[in-house]
Amino acid sequence: MKKILILCCLAGLFSACSHFLKEYSQGLAKVESLDDLDEVILGKGYFPVGRFVQAYGTQVPTDIYFKTVHLMSDELSFSSTVPNMGLDITGMRNQMFGWHTWQQEVGLPYEGDTRTAEDKDWNQIYSCINICNMVLTSADELPANNRLQHLQQKRIKGEASFLRALYYFTLANLYGKPYCPQNLNTPAVPIKLTEYVEDKDYTVGTVEEVYSQVLADLDEAEGFLNDNEGKNHPYRADITAVYLLKSRVFLYMQDWEKALEYARKCLEKRNGLLDMNTYVPTGDVLSKLSPETIFSMGGYPLATMIHFQNSASGNYPIYVISDDLAEAFTEGDNDWRTQYYILKQDIGGYYTNNVYSPAWVLAKIKGWEEFGAKEASDNFMFRTAEAYLNAAEAAACSGDEATARRMLKTLRDNRLKESKELTESGKELIDLIRRERQCELCLEGHRWFDLRRYTVCEPFPWSKKITHCHTKYAMVGWQEKMVETKSYTLEENDGAYTLSLPKEVIDFQNTLQSNRRPARPGKLVE
Repeated sequence: MKKILILCCLAGLFSACSHFLKEYSQGLAKVESLDDLDEVILGKGYFPVGRFVQAYGTQVPTDIYFKTVHLMSDELSFSSTVPNMGLDITGMRNQMFGWHTWQQEVGLPYEGDTRTAEDKDWNQIYSCINICNMVLTSADELPANNRLQHLQQKRIKGEASFLRALYYFTLANLYGKPYCPQNLNTPAVPIKLTEYVEDKDYTVGTVEEVYSQVLADLDEAEGFLNDNEGKNHPYRADITAVYLLKSRVFLYMQDWEKALEYARKCLEKRNGLLDMNTYVPTGDVLSKLSPETIFSMGGYPLATMIHFQNSASGNYPIYVISDDLAEAFTEGDNDWRTQYYILKQDIGGYYTNNVYSPAWVLAKIKGWEEFGAKEASDNFMFRTAEAYLNAAEAAACSGDEATARRMLKTLRDNRLKESKELTESGKELIDLIRRERQCELCLEGHRWFDLRRYTVCEPFPWSKKITHCHTKYAMVGWQEKMVETKSYTLEENDGAYTLSLPKEVIDFQNTLQSNRRPARPGKLVE
């Protein structure tokens, strides 16, 4: 049997230590069969599962990626009630300063005297893209001797195409401007589709070019996975996941007809919702067994990072639910999500001299329980709830308000104790859909991207001002004391909704085009 050797990335791409888009640490994985190739995509094409592991008597995070998306949105607030001490076990506050306060150079901490790498997420996602490239090229070179092997070959190619589309879509919505006619020719990210290293300087693909590639990959994935049995639900992509991602992409492109079409296709395959009126908690509300779960990848380490300890000695969230998010749950106690998604607790304890303050904390995934891997994902989580919301928004924006209200009410019937008939129309209906989306998909990686695309929504443009604070602490004797607090504001339609390319990437190839974030000094809070 012909032996095929595939170069597997063991480290990131786009590193300043390497040639552009070339692996700086390589290993050879011998692939002789489709089963071998299946293991390659599972082990290196899908994102690693972020988790906390026991080491040296404490919990240590591993494989943590894309937590930055949550820190840039309006979902989390700095928990000033809780001092740093040893409670911020990952140093998240300082590491995330540049992201949380929308700095021009996100790798610079508050003091600006050191630097955190800006390209960790970038390296990982391009490493996964390169594996997808290799898998797509190699799949056709392997023998498929019977019908089952032929279906396996198609499934592997379908998964690789889906993943590559998801990765480029994510990158485009971080480093490219929001999709609209005025932004189509603006720079986004480099597109690499070959499995081999190319000896050339790379260029940045435009927003239009990246979206075109995403749609091309999703068309391929749909062809390969349609009428093909999935594997290991929900941790491997299947046709339902493809339909939902297509719906999301078309929604961002403001192609309302196709967004609604693919949301419906998704719901034809899987339409279950968790009825919170009869729900009996047995763990985290988001789980692999939920009737809503379509796809999950990467784990949910964010919950533990922001809220590690809740015990008899104290309750110490590092970040709490923001007022913006808490106030979006306008139904109050009538909304089961104020019990299962977010939860009001008294925070404080020994380190606050037993002074407690009420705050809303993340509850859909409880970070203080079961420190290992979570079943859900904090970014790459696909649920039927999104399909209902995508359908409602697409229908409302295209003028089919009856369908929009029906889709939205179906979701609310499973979330509210008393779900009244919806009569909203026009902008009021859009506002309701957006608020429901904010509540339902909170802390799942959607909000930052939604805030961006709302700014360019042609029928209903909207933007908001967001303020985040950062507090500096210093040791005074044996105690850690607050030194100063500064506030930072993201203005409406702010240029900082688009990230600059990571500094390490620009430093290595300074000819790359990049959107440049504006500088953002803070204001002292008296």
